[in-house]
Amino acid sequence: MELYFVRHAKPEIAPGTCYGQLDVPLAAGYSAIHDEIFASLGQVDKVYTSPLQRCLLLASHLSAAYVADERLKELNFGEWEGMKWEEIDRALMDHWGAHYISSGPPAGESLQDLVNRLDAFLKDLVVSEKVVIVTHAGVIRAARHLLEGKALNEIMAEKINYGGIYTFNLL
Repeated sequence: MELYFVRHAKPEIAPGTCYGQLDVPLAAGYSAIHDEIFASLGQVDKVYTSPLQRCLLLASHLSAAYVADERLKELNFGEWEGMKWEEIDRALMDHWGAHYISSGPPAGESLQDLVNRLDAFLKDLVVSEKVVIVTHAGVIRAARHLLEGKALNEIMAEKINYGGIYTFNLL
């Protein structure tokens, strides 16, 4: 099975804003990026997506029969959602930065929580030849951990591009 994780196009939100699970719109010009992704992927058998609009728009462009799944949402940053990173209490940020794998922001979730969500999704995944998952950077990083064995403490440093396609071949 070919499994393609695709990150949504760039959202329309002020730089430096923590927006994890906020349902923010896409920036102008996203349709050209969607066309490029569609052309790159070709025919697909199944499309799954985060239910946030920045992913749903691409999923609907790839297939009218897409399936939205809550487990494909970005990391929940809890009370920090919508705040500028510079406005977040430095001590809380430092604590989270030192313990992000096992602890989340206030009322948010940890990286391990996100990994567990994705793992549950993958265990429920319907086997098809070519599956596309439209999602977020954190979920793609979690996939790198689960499907490639990359260490949790290393995946957060990896750059995940807007509109990027990340391929996994599963037996």
